[in-house]
Amino acid sequence: MKKFLSLALATAMTISLVACGKGNTPSSGSASGSDASADKIKITYANTVADANPQAISANYMAERLNELSGGRIEMTVFNNNKLGAFSDCFQQMQLPNGTVQMGDVSSGSVTQFSELLTPFALPFLFSSMEQSFNYFDNGETIKAIEEEFLKQTNVRILGYFYNDARALTNSKHVVDSPDDCAGLKLRVMTSDVYIKTFEALDAAPIGMQFSELFSALQQGAVDGQDNGLLLSMDSKFNEVQGYYTDLGHVQDTSVIFISEAVWQSLSEEDRAIVQQAADDAVKHNRDLCKEKLDSYLEEMKKTMEVTILTDEQRAAFKEACQPVYDWYREAYPDYDLDAIMADIEKY
Repeated sequence: MKKFLSLALATAMTISLVACGKGNTPSSGSASGSDASADKIKITYANTVADANPQAISANYMAERLNELSGGRIEMTVFNNNKLGAFSDCFQQMQLPNGTVQMGDVSSGSVTQFSELLTPFALPFLFSSMEQSFNYFDNGETIKAIEEEFLKQTNVRILGYFYNDARALTNSKHVVDSPDDCAGLKLRVMTSDVYIKTFEALDAAPIGMQFSELFSALQQGAVDGQDNGLLLSMDSKFNEVQGYYTDLGHVQDTSVIFISEAVWQSLSEEDRAIVQQAADDAVKHNRDLCKEKLDSYLEEMKKTMEVTILTDEQRAAFKEACQPVYDWYREAYPDYDLDAIMADIEKY
């Protein structure tokens, strides 16, 4: 992948012009040509989060913007909370020429079975802050190169990045404020080798599992805890089956907005611009909403869970304990130019 990044970065300005809006558009029939622009375009959109989650709210906002910008021609129906099944199945539908799902969003770590290109962004403590991650995903040269290669590998196009919160840690056993406290905890993680290696480095017992199975696994004690962020944990009512929360912040997570390339190619240039604008507007809506909700959600969580806010020194201990994950990653993915990505992130 060093090869692809080198080549892609050489044309980053070109990619930037094409992808600066990360545009994409949905369609239910032929959407090319002037006659097609008058046809009704229907899109089915899937995600994994509860209706009250900022991602779900912003997906519905995207649907509203599509309707407004297109004068009612583009109609998107959003299915939250895994209503269309596991997201892996929905993503496969996006890869098909006439799949039943045309758009959706999910954490980047949830699509590693389809492409490894987004795996670096699950590395622990890669980003120093929420704002740094926003600036990188919006402007980074390496992420634009990755998007182009991802499209070639999967036949699915990336439109933008919702904020999926800083990932944290909840469990039903005890307070976690040092790496040693993770030892032996059975923790649900995404089916991503990077997440698994991260918690193995902390001597926990990570278990890869679909998000749709998580609440019942926590309720029944099949796992002791999980590592979703504050917003998703509260919206998913994990506080009803967990007792302890730690603001670990090991990943500044994104939920990637995808669109079927077959649908994208069927759209007129006008409709592509509309879809991109709606996605861009929804991303801003999502990030603003997340910032608004974080403080109030934390206060609500404190009513039912013991909350641990790490000091800088405590967080540094977790970061140090996770450094072997980077050594493993470089060995496991020798063709991936991780240093170029990290240098690009440092610009922001």
